[in-house]
Amino acid sequence: MASLSINAVKQLFASFIHGPRFDKVLNKLQLVSAIPGKMVCEMKVEEEHTNRGGTLHGGLTATLVDFVSTTALINTERGAPGVSVDMNITYLSSAKIGDEILITAQILKQGRTLAFATVDITNKATGKLLAQGRHTKHLGN
Repeated sequence: MASLSINAVKQLFASFIHGPRFDKVLNKLQLVSAIPGKMVCEMKVEEEHTNRGGTLHGGLTATLVDFVSTTALINTERGAPGVSVDMNITYLSSAKIGDEILITAQILKQGRTLAFATVDITNKATGKLLAQGRHTKHLGN
């Protein structure tokens, strides 16, 4: 399978976040750019995205790492989403209501059965790194 056109990536993206499943929590996420193996998205942090402390919820941060890295993986020559086998997130700073964040996923390597991705979540205005995720996916045989 060849990598997808930007319009095909936008359609795939929309089918996930506007569907009936859990990914709909990302309905405010916007696609900025997509090239094979790399994807950049942005989102304005709103109250629905926050914890009781008024900052971006850690669970939503993990969901962003999962979703954006998986979509970047789909947009590669292989075109397989894989199944998560490991994901870790390092939380470095907070994002508050009204902050705009950038989510940048990069596929580091795809082997025969595993793929490895990294995701940086940064403050769009300052460039400050807020969280960094690593995601390993099993691709099957």
